[in-house]
Amino acid sequence: MRLPKSKAVYVFAASALALLGGAGTVYGATYKTVTVQDSGQRKVLHGFSTGTVGQFLERYNIHVNKRDRVSPALSSSVKNHQIVNIVHPKRIYLDNRGKERDIWTFDHDVDKLLEQQGIALTKYDHMNVDTNSSLSNGEKIEIHRIMRKIATKTQKIPFQTIRRQSDGLLKGHEQVATHGVEGLLQVQTTSVYRDGKKTSQTVKKKVVRKPVDELVEVGAKPVPVVHQYTLSSRSSSPSAGVVQSAMTVLATAYTAGGITASGRPAQPGVVAVDPSVIPLGTRLYIPGIGDVIAADTGGAIIGRHIDICMSSESAAAAWGERTITVYILH
Repeated sequence: MRLPKSKAVYVFAASALALLGGAGTVYGATYKTVTVQDSGQRKVLHGFSTGTVGQFLERYNIHVNKRDRVSPALSSSVKNHQIVNIVHPKRIYLDNRGKERDIWTFDHDVDKLLEQQGIALTKYDHMNVDTNSSLSNGEKIEIHRIMRKIATKTQKIPFQTIRRQSDGLLKGHEQVATHGVEGLLQVQTTSVYRDGKKTSQTVKKKVVRKPVDELVEVGAKPVPVVHQYTLSSRSSSPSAGVVQSAMTVLATAYTAGGITASGRPAQPGVVAVDPSVIPLGTRLYIPGIGDVIAADTGGAIIGRHIDICMSSESAAAAWGERTITVYILH
């Protein structure tokens, strides 16, 4: 005898439900079609089921990690023709200026990840990927801060002293022909720091001003020995003297009149000197002038400079300014 159609359906249903787990399982279960979309893969599942979405996925061996996003929620009831979306986070290895950590993220691009992590880039930060590139699972993102510090200082370059023999100067005499000038060297040091640690250093040197060598002329001319001579054409009595030393000086002239620094009258036979070079009271012999005495000083008479007292303004003007050799007498 054939079973009524209604009874045949019941028996088929009962048998099918028994295969799913027995009488305890079939109570309240209904036949459902559920679509599961798992990271782009689509699965359509058919069967009798009851309970939550989480229980339904477990029944079909679809494992969900606690980090995964499931929609609708695992605790919600499973429904016929339901679509369940499972999204797995990406694991990103982030090296942020030397600090490394793992990040699980659902962001799709690097820029969004940085925003979510509260990382603001500066002009000194360099990345191994573009900020607008897509994220890949297992990707390593490196952010390093590259800083350059430039220090500039100036150093002096010493000049050299060159000594040259000169037949125009007496032996024992020296004269600076060219004064030396120190040069200047600019030293620029550039230090590169990566995440606060120095990685390299370069030094650039530039001569800003070249040094000028000092030229000193050294006397090579023999010193004449004067054993006896008269004081001058103005002197009525002769005077004997022996040359103690000779000196090259700048000789100017001034007009007689008044009292000298030593108290003597300012008259021919007197010269003004720098006492630190030629002490007052020193007897000198000046070629063309004769025997004189250092008895006066002057504010403009500094170093190897003497001022010869002349009898008149015309005589002083005629003498002018000369570089001569004078002889210091015993």
